[in-house]
Amino acid sequence: MRTNIFFASIILASFIACSKMDEYNMMTSIFVEDPDYPGLPQYSEWGYNTFGAYIDRVAFVSTNQQIPGKVVVRNDTLQLILKGNYNGELTTMIFMLGGHNPRTYSDLIDLNGDTIDLKRDPCAVQFITSRDTFNFQIIEGEIFFKKVQRLYVDEEEIKCIVSGYFHLKTFMKKEPIAISQGRFDLGIGYDNFFNLSLK
Repeated sequence: MRTNIFFASIILASFIACSKMDEYNMMTSIFVEDPDYPGLPQYSEWGYNTFGAYIDRVAFVSTNQQIPGKVVVRNDTLQLILKGNYNGELTTMIFMLGGHNPRTYSDLIDLNGDTIDLKRDPCAVQFITSRDTFNFQIIEGEIFFKKVQRLYVDEEEIKCIVSGYFHLKTFMKKEPIAISQGRFDLGIGYDNFFNLSLK
């Protein structure tokens, strides 16, 4: 009888440890390089907390040093904030998507399957480096929320996994550039979702 209780205790402790480890792993970034697009993460829908795109030929990618994605909602505008490395420095790209006002991260599920035209819809895109801030004049572009799904651990919803693609043409220092092969796979939850409209 004591042996059974001992083994049951070990199994229960292992299960709790694994559950906490899985939750921790959902906060880190898992970078699996795309063999077809060197320097970019492979597109995934597993909450790997990665993103990447080419800006002309230079990769802009997530790192493990920063939270790669945040969602901030203010005044009926959803801001998808991507923070990573571009040309060896910390850089931020912000997609400002008008007409989207999720109250909680669970409501991000409403974006599932949506394609947003960055030129025609009420949108803006900002690109911030340590030296410059660019408010992009969009020539053309889209962001496609291919799959948004709710993630549960032990029957408790802890995140929305937001995955998709983006591309756009714009200007940087008066020169036309293309941002291509953009992809993102982000876990959005309590720690990186902020609705400032509710204040």
